[in-house]
Amino acid sequence: MNLSLTKFIATLAVVSLLASGSALAQNKQSGREYADWKKGPPSVEEKLARISAALELDEEQSREMLVVLQQQQADRVALHEQTMELMGPEICAQKAAHEDAVLAILTTEQAELFIQMKEERKSRGDRKRRGGKGLDDLDCEN
Repeated sequence: MNLSLTKFIATLAVVSLLASGSALAQNKQSGREYADWKKGPPSVEEKLARISAALELDEEQSREMLVVLQQQQADRVALHEQTMELMGPEICAQKAAHEDAVLAILTTEQAELFIQMKEERKSRGDRKRRGGKGLDDLDCEN
């Protein structure tokens, strides 16, 4: 597979993941948002509980559904890691360009505060996320 096709597939995968997350975030259930995305996406167990309740699954169906959801999660993590590995340098370049554009707008004091806020967010990132690597986990310093 040539590199441009591989990059296209990886980009398509990222866009698909983002679109599915956006669609889930807009989904309503029991009069509230689908999930509190500040805490991360729902866990496999939370998904299973919602599916089991909505579809009235019996014990055997719930066990089988758990296996499927666990495999889906593992596949998603693997795909995300492959995407980050493949697209990481381009993502880092884009992040740097956007940050430079933001810093060009700000005063010196605002820029210092912006950088401080970014560092604080980065240090909190691991505690807020439920697993996997996000864009803030990319090593863009090298």
